[in-house]
Amino acid sequence: MASNLPSRISLLLDAVKRINTRVELASVLGTIMDAAKSIMDAEASSLMMLDPQSQELIITLPTGPVSAEISGLRIPPGKGFAGWVASRGEPLVVNDARNDPRFFGDLAKSSFRTRNLICVPLRNSQGHVTGVLQAVNRKDDGVFEENDIPLFSAFADQAAIAIEKSQLYQTSLEKERLEQQLLLAREIQVGFWPKQIPCYERVTLAGKSWPASQVGGDYYDVVPIDSRRCSLIVADVSGKGIPAAMIMAAVRGALRTQLDSQASMSEITAALNRMLVRDTPMGKFLTLFWSILDVETLELTYTNAGHNPAFVFSPATGAVGELSEGGPVLGVLPDLAFTSSKRILNPGDLLVMYTDGIVEAQNLAEEMYGNDRLLARFPEAAACDAQGALELIERDVNAFSAGAPQYDDATLIVAKIKG
Repeated sequence: MASNLPSRISLLLDAVKRINTRVELASVLGTIMDAAKSIMDAEASSLMMLDPQSQELIITLPTGPVSAEISGLRIPPGKGFAGWVASRGEPLVVNDARNDPRFFGDLAKSSFRTRNLICVPLRNSQGHVTGVLQAVNRKDDGVFEENDIPLFSAFADQAAIAIEKSQLYQTSLEKERLEQQLLLAREIQVGFWPKQIPCYERVTLAGKSWPASQVGGDYYDVVPIDSRRCSLIVADVSGKGIPAAMIMAAVRGALRTQLDSQASMSEITAALNRMLVRDTPMGKFLTLFWSILDVETLELTYTNAGHNPAFVFSPATGAVGELSEGGPVLGVLPDLAFTSSKRILNPGDLLVMYTDGIVEAQNLAEEMYGNDRLLARFPEAAACDAQGALELIERDVNAFSAGAPQYDDATLIVAKIKG
């Protein structure tokens, strides 16, 4: 084949030009395999990529009469000619395949038989073997020669560069799509938060959520029901991204629709649970604390569905009440009952509703902020209005966790009774 070297070099240069003008991985691989057969004048060719976990070779794209039969097959580490090349990083020419001790057998069950082959490693930009390129059965009963190796290796080097470039391109596209999805989910989530928090003669209110990632699973709402009643809602949806945002949308819509109904808080919560079990994927669930505050009588009606208990701090006595009455998390079991409870708030009382991102915030020593630190802030916070109290707690959590990654969303609702 030495006499055909100029034409084969021409084929190589043409193939390199074609694969370098393509970025879609499927197109790049197809061009590589067609060129491998042509350059080596072979009946068949195979591109096998190395699985980094199992170290198996996966026949990613074969060509030839048995391509459909062997596509996707896995070759154990070090087995066969391809496994030998991948494990040693060395090229190989074999012209009596069936009598070679490294022969792994014909992978196809058809009449196609391997007579001879040339196999070279594929290396990434760091020099690591990522797969092998193989040409099988030179046409017209020809044989492969050692002087075929430099040409085929040169093509394999160019092919490996094109594959890596294409994979990076695909990764960048996927990252861009994910960022767009997260941005959309973030816009959805922010749209759920109350645009304006109502003001009352006897009560000040404040709320805030800051997600750990671009979009999180926390949800809060402050919803005036009528002139004297206001609903305060904090929830934590399992998961993040668009799926969590869509569950938030369903919960928000269901709760807001039911708030002015004649149904009791327990009935509304049970109906919400049935909806989540019916309409959300297995494994998705929600914790929820929601309440209705009568801003004239200061009566608080609440239920807690598997959520962190809210706290009521009384500066007059220094006592802290824990609001935990309710039931389990929502979205797991369909036929659950939920209870509600009532509490009269007194002048000066501070109500704090939150998600676990507050008490589970970690510092650089991996210590959690915890309930004790939160409770220790209440006497000072109770001297402020609701917005001031929220900002005080937020500053303290941020100071505690400064420099450490935030692993979970954090949400607060604060109600301060004047007087």
